[in-house]
Parts: sequence; structure tokens; C-alpha cells
Amino acid sequence: MISPINFTGIKNIGYANIYKNTPEQKNSRVVMNMELTDDNNRDLSAYRKILAKHPEFKNEVNDKYMNIEYETLKQDNCIFARVKLNGNIIIPDAENFSAINFMRNIVNRISRFKNKDFKTDDDHHLMKEAQEGLIYNEHFDNYIDGSCGRLKLLDGTDLTEKFDYYLNTANLEITEDEEEILYDAMDNIVAALHEPAYVHNGAVYMDALLKGYSKLDISS
Repeated sequence: MISPINFTGIKNIGYANIYKNTPEQKNSRVVMNMELTDDNNRDLSAYRKILAKHPEFKNEVNDKYMNIEYETLKQDNCIFARVKLNGNIIIPDAENFSAINFMRNIVNRISRFKNKDFKTDDDHHLMKEAQEGLIYNEHFDNYIDGSCGRLKLLDGTDLTEKFDYYLNTANLEITEDEEEILYDAMDNIVAALHEPAYVHNGAVYMDALLKGYSKLDISS
């Protein structure tokens, strides 16, 4: 007897934690990207109701996807935080509470997923929704090689420096086999950012961040 698949209606979920720590800039970005469907909770329909009121929030990579980012920036002795939906800053005021609560509820559900609840399409990590959509509308290569920030996933390894060498050294000659190995390794990193255990832990962290943000109210 085949056990039924427990599909939650949210699929292709990715998570990334990236940071920059230089004398000029110290910031951290926690990102979740996911495809919404109407297969269970009608999440896609609810999402599109929000987009109907705020068309500027539309995901330009794929309009079935939602990209959530929590960014902190340290400047002097102050720390600033902001939340983004598909690259748009979402100010915590009355106009945006429906969007904030929707994002928070989705992330909270993912934080309670078990491994069997995660569904990722074959080769999703090769698609533009992962390659261009995870760190919203940015080139993922710039974070694998550290050009624009570093992936926490690679901390404790020398992979960032190796990618920087192979991708950015002027006039470097590599063989076709070496080039294939290089790009396979990059694709594998994207795949790792969609692994259920990694995404689950990231969702727990982001859930805590969004709870604090959703309590803010600058309407007055």
C-alpha cells in the first residue's frame, strides 16, 4: 500500500542567510523564497488578493513565487531592520499589515513542517526561480564568490575564496572539464539551500524575526 503524499501547497522553498562585514558596511540578510499554490490552503489566491491591492509587490521572476527578506544594517551604534516582499520594503503600518501577517503566517507554517512536508521539483535549483529568485533579482554568483556578500552556508570552508579565484581572476585559463566542475559545484550550493533540514532551521529563525517586526506599528 502506498502512503499518501502530504502536500502543504507550498513548494520549492529555498532559504539563504547572507552577510557583509566590512569597515564600510555591516549587514545581514535572511531570505526565504517559495512557490505558492491553491492545492491546499489556497495560498496563491490569498497572495494574489494582496498583489491586486499592491501591484508594485509583484514578483518579477515568477508571479507565483513569494520572496521574503529580513535585513539588518549596523551603522555607527545603531541597528536598523526592514522587511522586504519581492524586493519592496514593507513598512509596518496599517496599510501593510495584511501583507506582513500573510508573510508571517506562511513562514510560521513552514517552521512547523516535517521533512515529508517539503516538496521540491526535480532540477528546481537549475531554474531561474532559484538562480535569480532566491536572492531576489540578483545574480547568485555574486554571493557564491563573495563579491556582494557571503553565504553563511559556506562559513568554515574556503569555498568562497576558491570561487572568487576561479570566477574573478583576470585571464585565468581553465579547461572545459574544470569549468564543468565549477558550475556543477555552484548548482549544488543552490540545491543545498533548498534542502528540507536547512530550510526548516531557517524558517524557525525567520519566524522569530517576523514576529518582532509584526508587532511594530508606525501608523500614528
